[in-house]
This record gives sequence, C-alpha cells and structure tokens, in this order.
Amino acid sequence: MAFWGTDLDSSMRDPKRKFRFKVQIGDLGSGIVWYAKTVTKPTINIGADTAHKYLGHTFKFPGSVTWDDIEVTLVDPAGDDEDAAEKLLTIIQNAGYYFPRETTDLETISKGKATASLGSIVISQLDASGEYTVERWTLHNPFINKVSFNDLSYEDDGLSEVNLGITFDWAEFSKGASTDSKFFED
Repeated sequence: MAFWGTDLDSSMRDPKRKFRFKVQIGDLGSGIVWYAKTVTKPTINIGADTAHKYLGHTFKFPGSVTWDDIEVTLVDPAGDDEDAAEKLLTIIQNAGYYFPRETTDLETISKGKATASLGSIVISQLDASGEYTVERWTLHNPFINKVSFNDLSYEDDGLSEVNLGITFDWAEFSKGASTDSKFFED
C-alpha cells in the first residue's frame, strides 16, 4: 500500500518526486541543461531579530525576507558545443572579470553584466511522464557567486562535475505549466 492513499487508480497523480526535474540556465545550454545532476530549490528566510520589550516581556516581530543561494551540480560533458567549464568561464568573463594583465585593465564585475551574462534560471519539477511541469521556480536577477571544478582522482571512475553557486534577489513560484505566480501579487 502506498503512503499517500488507498484504492488508487490511473486518474490520480503521483506525489512530486526528487528525480523528476529540469533546469534551464539562460545561455549555459540550448534551453534545458541536460547535464544538471542536482539542484537545490529556493529557501526563504524571515528574520526574527526585531524585538520589542514592554513591561518585562519581549515580543518578537518578523523582519526582512532573504533568499538563500542555490547550488547546481553539473556533469561536465566533453565536446566543443557542450563543455560546461568553458561555458561557465565565458559567463564569468562576460560578467566583467578579466585577468589583471595590464594596468589599463580597469573593467570589473557588475550586477547588471553578471545577471545579463547568466540569463534567466528556471527550475521545473515534472510529472511521471516528464512532459508536464507540476512546479516551477523562476529566479530573479540571478548571478554566479561560485564555480568549483571539483577534484580529479585515479581512485574514482565517476564523472567529472562542476558545482555552481547562484545568488538571486527573489524567486517566483508557479504551479503547473503556467508562468503566472499567484503569490505575492499587488
């Protein structure tokens, strides 16, 4: 018997599953990044550090909202068109980072260039058929804050991976195939 019900039939839906997802990262791939191995979904933090003391009592109030960074683990495919390491380094360069080879190299990273070079990021959870989106997270103003090209070892025959840290201002949730969020609207 399944944990989510009894007398199940084909018209009922499965629960959301961790392994049914796709990640779309702006200019990193042609649409879906097929070599995304793992991704963390957005996390909201509501500050509780605002307190008011009154007659020997402390009353806590919610503070500002922040969103934690996400991490994406990519398998680094070989080949001219799909090399994740090369594409990520190009994104970092397009964000404004250059080696300081000359004293005239005065350009630096800016948020505008960093968000433009990465493009949009959408995390989608899929249904059992893999055709329909049951949950979608759209990250607003994302940029890369960490790239780790991982280790090499003669003792491990696993795939080469790249860990990617992404920070963003906020994330928008939508249910199903719709891109319209019903939350936090004016």
